[in-house]
Amino acid sequence: MPEASAKAGLARPAAEAAAASAGLVVFALTAHAGLPWVIAGVGGLALAAAAVGVSLAGATAPWALLGVARPSAKTLAMVAAGLLLGAGLATVYRTYMGLAALPAGGLEAFVFAACLIGAAEEALYRGYVQGRLAGLGWPAAVVLASLAHTVYKTSLFAFPAGPHEVSYLMLAVWTFAGGIAFGLLRQFSANLLPPVAAHAAFDLVVYGAMADAPWWVWG
Repeated sequence: MPEASAKAGLARPAAEAAAASAGLVVFALTAHAGLPWVIAGVGGLALAAAAVGVSLAGATAPWALLGVARPSAKTLAMVAAGLLLGAGLATVYRTYMGLAALPAGGLEAFVFAACLIGAAEEALYRGYVQGRLAGLGWPAAVVLASLAHTVYKTSLFAFPAGPHEVSYLMLAVWTFAGGIAFGLLRQFSANLLPPVAAHAAFDLVVYGAMADAPWWVWG
């Protein structure tokens, strides 16, 4: 009986995390399509929002469910580590793509939107999904949240509106590896701030000199 009760207690959070992840994948797959597919994308967003809303409504500490906690000295130290990690990954990525290691010139307007998008992804995948799957053990939660993020990201590139070359293997490897690193930051800091800082630093370095949003954001 205790074992059955424990399994039942894990089923609902896992189902909510799966529903939110599936809804975002539907949105990503239809993000660059016109009618009627965009309706399915809106439905995917609604499913994700409903799953998160149900979880938050039933939580005694909704912010804690997303991994948001009062910063401690350890948190701030891991925020600094996250900034270095994100910037380091970004310079490696830019070098791999044949770009200068760091963006030249001042920051362009899009970089602020990029950082906000990155923060939202961290809140959902490292905050919500990883948090809901914590009952499976932290290694499984980190891996599954990163996998969910990877499926979402590759789905976003799956059906481009125009002729764009995409290396899906590279995209999946980068997203999964980054997700594992950011998930570990969230786990060992017990706070969402370090992975958000890491993702923001990554986006700042990658997109800092980009004046316009890339096609996969709005196009």
